[in-house]
This record gives sequence, C-alpha cells and structure tokens, in this order.
Amino acid sequence: MIEIKDVVKIYENSITALEKVNLKIEKGDFLYVTGESGAGKTTLLKLIHGDELPTSGEILYDAKPVLKQFPLYMWRRKISFAYQDYMLIEDRTVFENVTLPAQIKGESFSKMRSKARAVLDALKLKDKMYERVRNLSGGEKQRITIARALIANPDVLLLDEPTGNLDEDTAETVMRYIEAVNEQGTTVIMATHHFMKTNGRPKRIIKLHRGRIIRKAYV
Repeated sequence: MIEIKDVVKIYENSITALEKVNLKIEKGDFLYVTGESGAGKTTLLKLIHGDELPTSGEILYDAKPVLKQFPLYMWRRKISFAYQDYMLIEDRTVFENVTLPAQIKGESFSKMRSKARAVLDALKLKDKMYERVRNLSGGEKQRITIARALIANPDVLLLDEPTGNLDEDTAETVMRYIEAVNEQGTTVIMATHHFMKTNGRPKRIIKLHRGRIIRKAYV
C-alpha cells in the first residue's frame, strides 16, 4: 500500500532527520513508530502526509509516487493526520473544528452533526461539542484533534503521540477506539515514545534512532 523507499530528509540547518529509511506498510496494518525525541518519528509522518518532501527517495502508494498520482488535496482525502500540536482553530467550537474535513467535502449539516456526535461520544467529548476550543484542556484538545482526523473516514490514519497528554483511563479509551477503527480496515501509523499493550490483535513496531530504523518487530 505505502512504501517508503530510500528516503532521506535533511533540513536547511544540515540536520539529517531521516537517513535511508525503507519501510512497507500494508493495508490494514497497525504500525507503532517509536524512538527518542528527535529520532525522526514526526518527520516520517509529515513526509507520508505530504506536509514535507523528502530530500531524496520516494513515498509510494500502490507502487506509484504519491504526488504523481494525486493532487495534494486528493491525497489528504485518503489520509488524515492527528498532530501532536493540535493545529486547531482556538476561537471556533469543537463541532466546527471536528467537522472541518467534512465541511471541505461539502457534506450536509445533518450528516456532519451525526458523525461528530458519534466520534465525540466514543472519545468522551460529546458534552463539549459546542464549547470553544480555547476553553478546553490540553488532553481535551488532543482528543479533538483525533476526532477531526477520524471523521473523514480515512484509508490511512496518522497519529503523533495521541495519548501524550491523557490520563491512563482516557488513553485506554482512545486506544481501544483507534483499534476498533483499525479492525474495520483503516491503516494506522502511530508515532509514540511508548506503546500501550491492549487486547487487540498483534501490531507492528519499528524503532528509529537518529533517523535510521534500528528495529522491526511485532507486539
């Protein structure tokens, strides 16, 4: 499905974020990307999402370069990103933020409201639907970011430290919902410092160190 082929990413300050990364991600995979801060986890997700371009190498989808197949806006309809730094519109409501992908696609208000209620209820946020984002906690904002990524029903879901600001019980609720989405066929790629072992099916794990993959395993 997605292939990372000989990808190198070097920033303008000459820092090498990724070095000769090769990775295949099949449809329906659940992949943990682990490693210390600065290992290249977020950079890898941004390259897959199209936020940044590799210095060399290719990101392939079904064996063809992504951005030669799709305009960026079309690729973003297949793949959703829940950012670690939220990327929310602070003076808008939770509902307005969560439904932004559906608004762009031109979905009806009733359909958006139904989908928003379902995903916010699953993430224990339904009572916050019409609150302004600026009034919410960091953990609530993190879940809103996840909800916004999920509402688009993407083929691929990218998650950057999705449980980092959550207490243990809330993190477990979020992870079980993400696992359920994965079991329905959505490919999940999750960058994290640590993974939560739940009762779901086995997941793949890679470990990055200074931009290189140093370990591949199953958990």
